[in-house]
Amino acid sequence: MLSWFLIYTKPKCEETVSGKFSERGFPVLNPKIRERRCIRRKLVDLISPLFPCYLFVQFDLEKDYRLIRYTRGVRRVVGNEGAPSAVPPDIISELQKRMEEGVVKIAAKRFEPGSNVVIKAGPFEGFNAVFERELKGRERVAILLRSLNVRVIVDSAILERP
Repeated sequence: MLSWFLIYTKPKCEETVSGKFSERGFPVLNPKIRERRCIRRKLVDLISPLFPCYLFVQFDLEKDYRLIRYTRGVRRVVGNEGAPSAVPPDIISELQKRMEEGVVKIAAKRFEPGSNVVIKAGPFEGFNAVFERELKGRERVAILLRSLNVRVIVDSAILERP
């Protein structure tokens, strides 16, 4: 049965590994984000991975696991208790909905730290919360991994002011 899995790659190998999987006919989701960074004292617009060192691949675990696991550039298939875990389809569909030409559209900062917000979609719809901060690449990865282990993380795009 085809399922989406999270693949942990070697640093800066997301594009190479994604290309290898695509060549072999596997559906790959390698979301990127447009961001502005200071490089050599100049502000530069870059397109970088949304989740550095991670990408999503859809494959049949029983049939294709060895091929996926031992592809050059792959460190491991992310999972629990020594076994790969499938990524819930709603995470994949939400990422795909937000993508335009491979780049995830993220709304500009709308909330200040400490401001009260209401969750407007998902299983926690209607709950009140306090906005803490926007996240950088490595922190987005930590949240992604926590959410796959059934911890709940809410994207700021589904927040609104009360």
